[in-house]
Amino acid sequence: MAELAKPQLIFDGGCPDCGERTAVLPLPIPGVEDDFDWSTRDYDSFRLFMMQELASRFPERRRWTVADMEVVVIELLAAALDRASHAIDRVQAERFLDTARRPESVRRLLKLIGYDAALRTPQSILDSRTGATPEEKVEDYWRDYPGAMEAARAAGPRLIAEQHRMVTLADHALVLETHPLVALARARLVWTGAWQTILVSALLEDDIALDAKLHDDPAPNPAFPNKIRRELWNEIVTYHLERRLPLPPIGPNLTPRRLLRAVIDEYRMIGTEVFLEPAKSAAINITLSVRAKAGYFRSELKQALAQVFSADQGGFFEIGRLDFGQPLYASDVIEAAMTVEGVAVACLNLFRRVGKGFENQSADGLIEIEPDEFIECQSDRSNPQKGMLRIVVNGGEAG
Repeated sequence: MAELAKPQLIFDGGCPDCGERTAVLPLPIPGVEDDFDWSTRDYDSFRLFMMQELASRFPERRRWTVADMEVVVIELLAAALDRASHAIDRVQAERFLDTARRPESVRRLLKLIGYDAALRTPQSILDSRTGATPEEKVEDYWRDYPGAMEAARAAGPRLIAEQHRMVTLADHALVLETHPLVALARARLVWTGAWQTILVSALLEDDIALDAKLHDDPAPNPAFPNKIRRELWNEIVTYHLERRLPLPPIGPNLTPRRLLRAVIDEYRMIGTEVFLEPAKSAAINITLSVRAKAGYFRSELKQALAQVFSADQGGFFEIGRLDFGQPLYASDVIEAAMTVEGVAVACLNLFRRVGKGFENQSADGLIEIEPDEFIECQSDRSNPQKGMLRIVVNGGEAG
């Protein structure tokens, strides 16, 4: 290492206390000329540059052939630089989701944005693969089926735009409605005397009560709740696994409220108090009279109408089909009845809410409900308080 010149103390001006320390610094290092094009990335460009450099250093030589040792060395260097450049490009490409090619890179990049491929790959596929971990099985599957990796690459970034955090009242309802157990949800803000609390009314699938026990103990199958449809329970398990939400243990304390509590605790804002409450039912009593066309049996027509207006999945009164506060129009009931083949005329003789104080609204053609209520008509003779539909068929053929 070069040594700097020793500084000198110079007194100028006649004052013995006024001195100045000076030092003679070396001249700056001269710059190195660089005419290399740093965007050069391929074999031909590397070879051309080195051949030009060779020609400039030996201007007296006018002819170069592929058999010359200098040309052979240049071509070997160009080939090695081309491979190194390609390796650098491959390594750089693995840093980004849209250019990564290796399954392990794609899986890790997707996990950074919240897309866990191991959780979203069907269990049947994972079972058919070899590997110590689910992640290795997914990568092995992607190597055999690149289309599955491309599908995951496209689906992952879309998760960034999905809103899971519950901020507004609408967010509370929308997030809870993503749960397979919830058919409808509505949130409202109430003042408790000290602070504001968010109450969420939840209408559950299959008309399950919010605090109903989903499992008996003991039960024939302790690994599966015996008071809920197996298909619905499988959807619930998948939902909780995909979002890494805790799943309460199966036992006599398992209720829909405990399942939904996990969703609320995960997505609510810190300091926000959120409570669940059962949805309020607006039960309806309806008497529908229809005239059958000639050639149609009255019993078959009545059965078809009962199926159209059932509370089962796909029926007119399916749980969750009509939103909170959505009124029931007589014209919609008539229109649904007229879709049944064989119905000539349809009318409503009775169209009212269940309970004292509610009048027949068939003349008005509309039953209005409160914003936190939902229309219900189960037509269950053992529970008439949940609404009844009576069908009267005239005309047609007897039988």
